[in-house]
Amino acid sequence: MEKTHNILITVSRQMASGGTYIAHAVARKLGFRCVDAEILHKTANFLGVDTRDAEVREERVSSFIEDIKRACTFGSPEAAYMPPPIKYVNDAELFEVETRIMREIAANCNAVIVGRAGFHVLKDQSGIVKVFIHAPLTFRMKRVMKTDKFINTDKAYSAIKESDRMKAKFIRQVAGVEWTDARNYHLCINTFATGFDAAIDMIIKLVERIRYSLELKKGG
Repeated sequence: MEKTHNILITVSRQMASGGTYIAHAVARKLGFRCVDAEILHKTANFLGVDTRDAEVREERVSSFIEDIKRACTFGSPEAAYMPPPIKYVNDAELFEVETRIMREIAANCNAVIVGRAGFHVLKDQSGIVKVFIHAPLTFRMKRVMKTDKFINTDKAYSAIKESDRMKAKFIRQVAGVEWTDARNYHLCINTFATGFDAAIDMIIKLVERIRYSLELKKGG
């Protein structure tokens, strides 16, 4: 794939670490396009499925048991008639379309791309800035209970651990690396230690440095 000189910031983030908020804030300050739910909507439209059905399959890998359950919804020849099932889209097909959309966006503008293994999909781009946003579990539990209205701490804990598990499994399958390995990124930020404003400033400073380097190369 031909490299572009657009600046692309990929933001990988742990649940409730503030990564999505930071990604949108960075995009606003830099005047970049922030690409998050847009990828989901375009993918769902392309595949002809409901957005909600595609959303529950993003950044995750189905288990063997889940695949068996979906297969069983089609029933046997002897079973009573049931309405046709919702169109099934497998993980590979979903990720393939999302990859195509991310690459098209990367070729056309400066953008902040949230999640979806963007750091791996766009790794060959010359102007890429790969960021990982993380925070301690206790910090994230407090945030998720506030933002997602979890009253029960056990449910908040389970939601975060399951999100971490599925994202790690997804990245391992599509990229062949460990999701939380700092070597995958240019910048890893603990938002509990830095706060959101400092995290935003750190990313912007790195982007300015990358942009300056690209301008020097372009000028010969």
